[in-house]
Amino acid sequence: MELKVRHIARNVLFNWFGTVASLAVGFFLAPFILHRLGNVAYGVWVLAISVIAYLGLLDLGMQSSVLRFVSKGHTQKDHKGASEAISAALWIRLQISALALLLSVGLAAVFPLVFKIPPAFASEARKAVVLIGLTTAITLSVGVFGGVLSALNRYDLQNVVSLVQTTVRVVGVVTVLRTGHGIVAIALCELVAATVGNLLLMWVAHRLYPELQIHLRRPKREILGKIWTYSSYAFLTTVAVQLVYQTDNLVVGAFVSASAVTFYAIANSLCRYAGSVVNSMGATFVPAASTYEAAGDTASLLRLYKNGTRATLMVSLPILVTLILRGPSFIGLWMGHAYTRRSGTVLIILCIPLLFAYANRTAGAIAFGVEKHKVSALWAVGEGVANLTLSVVLVHWYGIYGVAIGTLVPSLFVQLVFWPRYVSQLVDISAFEVVWKVWAPMFLAAVPFAIATYLVGVLFPARNLAIYFLQVIATLPIFLITIGLVFRAYVRSQILPRIRTFFFAEARI
Repeated sequence: MELKVRHIARNVLFNWFGTVASLAVGFFLAPFILHRLGNVAYGVWVLAISVIAYLGLLDLGMQSSVLRFVSKGHTQKDHKGASEAISAALWIRLQISALALLLSVGLAAVFPLVFKIPPAFASEARKAVVLIGLTTAITLSVGVFGGVLSALNRYDLQNVVSLVQTTVRVVGVVTVLRTGHGIVAIALCELVAATVGNLLLMWVAHRLYPELQIHLRRPKREILGKIWTYSSYAFLTTVAVQLVYQTDNLVVGAFVSASAVTFYAIANSLCRYAGSVVNSMGATFVPAASTYEAAGDTASLLRLYKNGTRATLMVSLPILVTLILRGPSFIGLWMGHAYTRRSGTVLIILCIPLLFAYANRTAGAIAFGVEKHKVSALWAVGEGVANLTLSVVLVHWYGIYGVAIGTLVPSLFVQLVFWPRYVSQLVDISAFEVVWKVWAPMFLAAVPFAIATYLVGVLFPARNLAIYFLQVIATLPIFLITIGLVFRAYVRSQILPRIRTFFFAEARI
């Protein structure tokens, strides 16, 4: 069991490393792109990405099924079953990729007609949509091999590939923007980077799991049935995620303006960055839960839920508290003071439901790992539909703030009403214990940090990003000390003995 915990912790650290690198790139690249393109062109770029993101739904949940069945097959030495699963997924994905490319051409034709795109940007917008569609088609097909690396818990190599892809992308984007090119050139850079990254994934997957035999003939009906039974509800969850996180930009673009998309996207991007940090942890819990379930180890599943949820909140709460209390000032320092009020208000609204969504992220990962994600997928779709409906209604009254409120209300309902009760079906714990024994101590520990964060922001306003980050770092120990006090019994019995063992072992060496 100890080895398994260390293995999970190692995967989390590798994922964090890749995520931090990606966030750093996004953090520095976003204002560079915005100020080079301008509000309107940047808004058009965000709309193009948001529209094509819906083609990702054509994945139909196959990536999740590859992770599940390859992980299970590798654990049980069923290499034939794992080979049949990934071959079936690839066979389907290749046909889906061709469909995605055709759809992207159709979307490009109607893109300037559906959204409020200035005529001067119509031609570039169409070309960018087609290129982003081609990038998506490549990722849909070859990207299936990324599930093999996840299934084998090789997040270290997965992040190496991601870093290579990111490097190619950044070098390309910075070069084309410095030479005066626009969104079409950026789309070409994305295409080249995605091609390099996905080819590397295919090569690494083959080297890691040579027993996999890939064939492209029509899969057996029972194999397709098994994959679809699992992936159909993963697909519904993906639909819901798209409705929640991509539809908002489209609603703003359709009912307000392309430039307004920029203000909304800035806030939404910070939420995505925070989500990347949390998701890098949750992704490692899926194969772990699958392994525990296959071994019938229910006690480890319960420990995974409790420790995973606490760890997730320990990482996410300082981020969200800082964004809620000092997010507007951060946006002003990051993107420019013109974005402080509008983007900052949207950010506060969007971050509130994330406090509870991240508290449920470990439970969601376990649901996928043990194939009990059917009900959660249906609730997620309900949340997505409610989000879209409310956003369309409220945008007429409150503009981009109404779109954000349309996201907040359904999310709070699902996270607070559905998930605490559903956890009891995943692991042996009641809804009462979820709220008062798992959530409450973590939220309580965040209160002193929140007070300190608010006072620092009021009494010592940051004049630049360097001072801002130093202030955040200076207040963070308050949260860590409070965590240590709240969980002092666990620290004394588990953490301190391991620290002593580590240092004594080092001393003997």
